[in-house]
Amino acid sequence: MTAIVFRQLRKVDVPAIQTVALEAWHYTYREIFDAQFIEDFVARNYSPQAILALLPRIDSGEMFFHVALQEKKLLGFCNMAISGQEGHLLRIYLLPSQLGQGLGRRLLELGEIFIRSHQLSKYSCFVHKDNRIGKNFYMKNGFRHIVEKDHDDEWFMEKTLS
Repeated sequence: MTAIVFRQLRKVDVPAIQTVALEAWHYTYREIFDAQFIEDFVARNYSPQAILALLPRIDSGEMFFHVALQEKKLLGFCNMAISGQEGHLLRIYLLPSQLGQGLGRRLLELGEIFIRSHQLSKYSCFVHKDNRIGKNFYMKNGFRHIVEKDHDDEWFMEKTLS
């Protein structure tokens, strides 16, 4: 088996982002949202055009977007950004077959290097209140739920970096 490579998103990776997102969303949110909602959401938010539009911010170092690849197959990705003096995990998804292999944890670690490089000691994300997979992943990786910052059906989760 060949090694898994973690690197910054490149234009060549963009079509596979939507494929991974769609598979991950169907797996993760199948009991939360209907299939048509998932299809429409991913088509809109993970379209090649939407992801390509991020490349200038990624290339300038203003945004973090890394992928995990084995040979040429995209296994997962992680996207973080800085807004003012706050770091945000925007999205992290893996192919369902890759869950539990440590890829998500490694992508988070790489993103945390980015967060620290902006002199920040914590970052946050939102996760759907019924997303058991996501909530378990975040808790296992040092995030805590800040109830007073929840928004609608979304839990606010925050991680302090040591």
